[in-house]
Amino acid sequence: MSYDTIYQLNESRIEQRMKEGFALLKESYECIPIDVKEFSKLHIQKMDYFVTQYEVKGVGNLLIMTCPVSEVLQMDSFVITPYFKNLPLFSTDYIYMKEQRSILNEFYDLSQKKDSLFQSYIDKFATIRDKYATLPNMPMKSCWYDELRPVCTAKTVAPENDEDILELFRENLRTYIEMEKALPSLTDEEYQEKWQKTQDYTDGLVDRGGVSTDVFKQTLGEDKTKEFFNEVFFAPSRYQR
Repeated sequence: MSYDTIYQLNESRIEQRMKEGFALLKESYECIPIDVKEFSKLHIQKMDYFVTQYEVKGVGNLLIMTCPVSEVLQMDSFVITPYFKNLPLFSTDYIYMKEQRSILNEFYDLSQKKDSLFQSYIDKFATIRDKYATLPNMPMKSCWYDELRPVCTAKTVAPENDEDILELFRENLRTYIEMEKALPSLTDEEYQEKWQKTQDYTDGLVDRGGVSTDVFKQTLGEDKTKEFFNEVFFAPSRYQR
């Protein structure tokens, strides 16, 4: 298929990744849409971001956010925040600036416990990361949450690598689903501990800052950003027991 402009190509890549990611989840889980109300469309730095949210039954929160049409920056985010099992938070962001693609696949350890099964899957995610070691790395600024991130794949590539970065996401998501199926459900006490760690991470992003969080705060303000994160993006408020 040919595209008249790089913007159309990028828009198609955004649509493809979101569709494929959602389809992979729906093969294994019921995904229930949640009304995000005023947060369905965010206007940030002269760009429109579209937000959808789902409860992935037995797993947790799914956030899909896209900015498909812009000559400045096109992007998509696909973020799973787990609550019911000892899974890491799985966050992915793909940013398209004409021919440049800057992508992140990140795992955040907000685990209730670090047993051998948990660590074996962290090692699997690291193996997937290493498989793509030849792709150029994206420079990363240090941040307070680095210590929570055992595996991070950050790359800056060109359109000829589009299939590589999509396959990276597919492999990580398939392995994440495999991990979910292998882990036992949390007890009530374990659930509460994991929920608190997720709430602390969510609050920390607003209170202590982060690259994308700071952009939200500049546009929405601190209170509205905290509401967005608590209700929609990571949604600990929805999963509090």
